[in-house]
Amino acid sequence: MYSLYNVRRWGSLAPHLVLEELDVPYQNIWMTPETVRDPAFRDLSPSGLIPVLRLDDGRTVMESAAIVTFLGDAHPGAGLAPRPGTADHAVYLGWLSFMSSNLYGALNLAISPETFAPDEAASAALKSRAVERTHELFDIVEAKLRQEGPWLLGDSFSAGDLYLFMLAMWAEPSEAALHERCPWIGAVCNGVRERPRLAAAIEAHGVGKVGGPLG
Repeated sequence: MYSLYNVRRWGSLAPHLVLEELDVPYQNIWMTPETVRDPAFRDLSPSGLIPVLRLDDGRTVMESAAIVTFLGDAHPGAGLAPRPGTADHAVYLGWLSFMSSNLYGALNLAISPETFAPDEAASAALKSRAVERTHELFDIVEAKLRQEGPWLLGDSFSAGDLYLFMLAMWAEPSEAALHERCPWIGAVCNGVRERPRLAAAIEAHGVGKVGGPLG
């Protein structure tokens, strides 16, 4: 049975939603920012970061995109990812990688610039540019959805839409502002919230309604 180490509204949100959509047995282990910082957690996550998925054999998988990709491929009957080796799967991986490599990092900079800046002035400048960059990147996803939507894979809902939902929760200055600027992304988020299997997990993460600024 899988075990997911999970912090509310953190990078474990998308893997949590994927597990719920798959309807497979798993253990959800709620963590807090304090318990994540415990040195003992590095036995599971050498980076000290959430999420972590523990497998049946005791090994662990780090990184939200890797976990989402693995789960979709490991349970093909659920239809959350195209069949590996197909052109559709290549496109799917491309968008997952784009979001995890570009948007995720830019959002981290926008939300916590002080982690990377030496003083308040540098932090403010970094935050301003990072927010601009997240807008540019979200706009790329918006254009994809507008041209080929309603989902990232056209008419087919996938785990990529759950990953996009997670990133939208972190949008600056707010998710609501993102929906106003990018209505196709907003429609994906609304569609995710309407999926019956996800209701409990969405409620547990406190993202059942379109959100304002993170706080």
